[in-house]
Amino acid sequence: MNKSSNKNSALETPLDAILGSKGHVMVLRRLTESDSPMSPSELIKRTSLSRQGVYNVIQRLAETGILRYVGSGKHQQITIREEYPLADIISALFKRERDQYDNFIKRLKELIKSLEIKPKSAWIFGKIAQGTDDYGDPVRIALLGDLKTIDELTESFRNRIYENAIENEFDVTIDVRGVTVADIESRPIINSNKPLMLWGMDPQHYLVSWKDEREGRRSHQDLDHQSHTDAQVWSELLKMYPDIIKRTISNLENRITQTSSGEKKELQEWKRILESMSFQRLKKFLESDSERATRLRQSLPFWEILNEQERHEFEKLKIEESLK
Repeated sequence: MNKSSNKNSALETPLDAILGSKGHVMVLRRLTESDSPMSPSELIKRTSLSRQGVYNVIQRLAETGILRYVGSGKHQQITIREEYPLADIISALFKRERDQYDNFIKRLKELIKSLEIKPKSAWIFGKIAQGTDDYGDPVRIALLGDLKTIDELTESFRNRIYENAIENEFDVTIDVRGVTVADIESRPIINSNKPLMLWGMDPQHYLVSWKDEREGRRSHQDLDHQSHTDAQVWSELLKMYPDIIKRTISNLENRITQTSSGEKKELQEWKRILESMSFQRLKKFLESDSERATRLRQSLPFWEILNEQERHEFEKLKIEESLK
């Protein structure tokens, strides 16, 4: 007996309802990432859904049996219902999705680390960095280097990608572009739209320094003021996502083993600060006008380990701070 292909049986095809919309997938993804129940307000922050959209998704998913409510009233939270028959499989699916992406970024960083000539900075830009890409859109990578060595650096990285079959392994197309600081200024798209850092510091740091040297447009006082404002934004972001500190320490440990002696000293200083200071002490330090804080604010180590949501939140907080 042939089964009808257009059935909508909750028993036979529960995934139709559970994974039936992008909103459902977004909420389930965030819940599987969390070790504890989440409130609707947390889900609103961690998705691009509206308040009503989140509440509608929660209600529909609760009706499928995959979610359950915890608590009551204003303190009510939501979590995955562990006893649901497909809960483990759905959670494993999202974990595999995260692992696929994390492994891809990790492999790119490892290839950059293996280069004999290393870039000053490397980042993903364009649609991937914005999170607006479709299947088949190229992963656009910029390598920042010196004019004399940028061509050799770029060709070497392309060869590493080919030799390690990265495009085949992850089913992507990779477009590598070697740039100098002058290229960043003349083609802003390379350094816009929240670059996803792979190596070194945010390219904006080199652009600002280059402009200072070439044109003298900004005084040290202006830069100190901007870094102090950014430090207040970082304090707010670290309060929202305390795990950033732990991930930054891990990243610093890796960078310390593979960098020059001059930069290594600064990285070690940041590592000691993050390991020894409570959040309140760190907040005070970041916003301090002391010589040490002013100096170290020029090399804040957090940006390159942020995920897409955290970068979005940073930009949002920065705008809010500028309006005060």
